This record gives sequence, C-alpha cells and structure tokens, in this order.
Amino acid sequence: MMVQGTSNTDYYKTVFFTLFTCLWLVGIILGEKAPALLSICSIGQVLSIMLLTHPKKLWANFISDKGMLIFSLSFLFLLLSFFYSDNLKYLGERLQIKVPILLYALIWPSIGVLSKKQIKVIFYSLIGICVISAGGIVTNYILHFEEINQLYLQSKIMPGPINHIRYSLLIVFAICVIYYYIKQHAESKTEKKLLMATAIFLILFLHIYSVRSGLLTLYAVIAIGLINQVIATKNYKQVGVAVGALVGIVMISFVISPTMRNKLINTKQDVNVYANQEDPNFNSLATRMVSYKTALEIAKENIWLGSGQGDLQDKNNALFRRDYPSIITPIIPHNQFIYYLAATGLIGLIIFSLSFTAPLWISKFYKIELMQFAYAILLIAFQFEAMIETQIGVACTLLIVLIPYYLSQNRKAMA
Repeated sequence: MMVQGTSNTDYYKTVFFTLFTCLWLVGIILGEKAPALLSICSIGQVLSIMLLTHPKKLWANFISDKGMLIFSLSFLFLLLSFFYSDNLKYLGERLQIKVPILLYALIWPSIGVLSKKQIKVIFYSLIGICVISAGGIVTNYILHFEEINQLYLQSKIMPGPINHIRYSLLIVFAICVIYYYIKQHAESKTEKKLLMATAIFLILFLHIYSVRSGLLTLYAVIAIGLINQVIATKNYKQVGVAVGALVGIVMISFVISPTMRNKLINTKQDVNVYANQEDPNFNSLATRMVSYKTALEIAKENIWLGSGQGDLQDKNNALFRRDYPSIITPIIPHNQFIYYLAATGLIGLIIFSLSFTAPLWISKFYKIELMQFAYAILLIAFQFEAMIETQIGVACTLLIVLIPYYLSQNRKAMA
C-alpha cells in the first residue's frame, strides 16, 4: 500500500516527474547524439520523487512494494562479483551503467497517482517521438533508396537514431501503448481513428526497417493480443480476419519491400557462414553465435559463480583473439541470459531471472495485457541482445517494464 504525502507535494511531484519523463523519452531516442540529456532527465526523474517524498515514506513505500523490492535484486546481485573479479575498473563501469535499475526500483512506488492528463502527455510524447523519428528514417530511405537496400545484404541496417534492435523494440512498445490507449483512454472516434492510423504506419515501418528481433516481437505481441481476444470474446471469425490481414501484410512486405527480401537473403548467408565454419567477421548472426559459444566456454570454468562481472570482458576478448583473430572488435555475448551465465554463473542467472521478472508475477500482473506485452518484448530481445549492458539499453528496459507496472498497480481494470 502506498503511503500518501500531502496533496500539494504530490501535485508538484507528479508534475515534475511527468516533465522529466517526457524529456527522458526524447533523450532515449536521441541516444548517443545527446547522452547528457538522458543522464540529466534520469537524474531529474529520480530527484523529483526523492526530494518531494519524506525519506521514511520513500523507504516504506519501497519495502511494501514487493515487485520493486525484488526487482532491485536484478542490480544488487551483481555486487557479489566484487569478491571474485580482478578487473574492478570494468566492474565499476558495469555497475555505473546499471545503477538506474536500483534507483528506479526505489522511487517508482512513491510516484503517486498521475492524472489522466499527465498519462496522456507521457503516452503521446512516446508515440509522437516514435512517429517523427520513424518518418525521418523513411524519408532518408527514400532519398538513398539503392544505397540503403544494399546495406541489408551486408549485415547492416538503414541509419537510425539509436541501435536498430533497441529502436525497433521501442516502436513495438509504442504500438502496444497505442493499443492499450485505444482500449482504455481514447475519448472520441476521431482520436481512435488517428491512433489506429498511427499504429498501422508504425507496423508498416517495422516491415520496411526489417530488423529481425523487432519483427519477431511485433508478431509475438500481436499473437498475445489475439489469444486474449479469443479468450475474452470467443469471436473466432474476428480473430481469423486479423490473422489473415497480418499474413497479408507479411506477404505483401516481401513482395514490395527490398529491405525485407535483402534481409532474408543476408540471414541465409549468415546461417551458412556459421554452419560451414567460415570466417564470421562482418556477419552479424554468425558473430552473435560466436559470442554465445565463447560465453558458454567461459561459463564452464565456474558454472556456479561465473567469471565475475568484472572479468568477463577480458576473458571474452582473450577467447576471440585465440579462436577468431580475424574479428578486430570482439563483441560481448549478445544474449542477456547467456551473458549473466558467463559472468555470474547459474546462481546469478537464477537470481537475475526471478528478480527481473518479479513485476510480472507479483500480484498476478501476468494477467494484465500490457504487462504481457512488455515482458514478451524484453524476453525475446534478451535472446538477441545484452540489453542492459548499455545506458540506452537500461533506459529502454526500464521504460518497457515500469510504465506497464505503474499502470497495472493503479488501474487493474485495464486487464
């Protein structure tokens, strides 16, 4: 149960939090082009809650919120690596990047109740930022059509504001937010139609952008939505029409989208490179598979505790130099679970898996659709990316987890 402060304090707290959250969204999209903005806005979000909440209330709210209390362990368990990591400098860098996980877990239970207007501002900021950035990417694609199409045959992607995997996941999340908003908050037919048109644009954009993990998460959340619709309405005909429309979009995309065709060709080439044990350099899928292989080799050295978060990069780089000298820049294991298996062993992996998913299973929030969407996006993304090993990745992860968690706590009727 949330401990209430004064109404005046709560008002200013939610106003400042809303303002910094909207700027935080801008900071996420701008990414490495404006890293200071993301840091400033993150600090602003945290301070807007901490400074306007009595310390005892802040702590009481945190302790009483089982979801956030357990979620904080997905950062705290890494501190154990201090006792068996030699490279403490690298460990410190990893912890610094991930400390927002702890801070946001601490402040989130004390946000208070955002008004409908504030929620609307945050939602439309997210949707607007995604639409504007996607529109800019499409415009650039049209202007450099042949050149960008060729990139897709070289394991590359059309230029975007941030890493293509994280960006495509944000677009999928924005589509989920639109779906939720139409069901829960849209007040007029005109607003619903505009939101539907926006969702369709973003879905089509994802097929033009042609990021494998982004499309996979899109289809996964659509499947979840359709299953929920069948359970709720028993209207199989409506669901059949939706499935048919989706299949049609996919088929048409392969026919008219050079990026999707080229991505399919490149994927087949990548798989063959790894299967035939050829040089994986400059082949994204093959290099990813190599990173899994090296991580599993590191994990075998100490299956229970791993190498220690601080020493993982050194061990990984050494294996790349030994076994794959043609790869100039070794990559960390591009799977969050395998990454933690290598860094923290089975014990750490179990702690992380249970604590990170706590917002989903605490209070049976897995029954709430937006939470289902959020974790489907992240758990699929974790198979292809060590999401929380970069500042932008941490911010994206917190955004996708914590907004649905807040709404689940305060508006369970949306289920």
